[in-house]
Amino acid sequence: MIPSPAAPLRGIVLIGMRGVGKTTVGQLVAKYFKSSFDDLDALSLNYLGASSVRDVFHTQGEQIWREAETAALAKYFQTAGLQQKPSQDSRIHTPPILAVGGGAPANPSSLRLLQDARKVGWRIVLMTSPIDVLVKRLSIDLGDRAALTEHPLAEELAQLAQERLVFYSTLADAEVDGSSDPAVVCAAIAALAFN
Repeated sequence: MIPSPAAPLRGIVLIGMRGVGKTTVGQLVAKYFKSSFDDLDALSLNYLGASSVRDVFHTQGEQIWREAETAALAKYFQTAGLQQKPSQDSRIHTPPILAVGGGAPANPSSLRLLQDARKVGWRIVLMTSPIDVLVKRLSIDLGDRAALTEHPLAEELAQLAQERLVFYSTLADAEVDGSSDPAVVCAAIAALAFN
C-alpha cells in the first residue's frame, strides 16, 4: 500500500527491471486516469537526438546514456510532470504516469531526482517479476535494449536485479507483481493511487 504522505498525489512513477512491463502497464494506467504517459527511454533518446538505446550504448557508452537519463528526468519533473496541479482528492486528478528505465534508479543523480519527486507527491511503484518470466518475455522481444554484461540474459538479469534491489526498495512506495496480466497490474496500481 502507498502510505499517505503529506504531499497530495502529483503523479506515478513506475520502476523495475527491463521486461517487467512498465511501458505496457504505464500506458494502461494513463488510459485509466485519462492522463499522459511518458517513457524515460524515449525522453532520453529525444534529449540525445538519437533513435536507439542500443546504438547509444555501443557508440557513446553507458555513461552518456545515464547522463541523458538524468537530464531528461530533470526536464520532465520541471516541465511536463509539473503542469498538472496536485489535488487532495486523487479521484478528481489525472496524474501523469512515467516509466523509468531499469538502471536509472541506480544512478545517484537520477536517484536524487526521484527521491525529490517523492517529497512533492510523486508515488513510486516498483513492478517486480521472477527472473524466469523476464527472460521469457525478453527472449520473445528484447526490444531496443543493450546488454550490460557479458553474461547470458538470465545471469545478467539476476545480477542486475540483485545490484538494484537496494535502490528500488529505497524508492518504492508500493510494490506490484508485474508478471500478472497487464490489466490486473493496472488495476492494482490504480487502486494504490486512491489510498
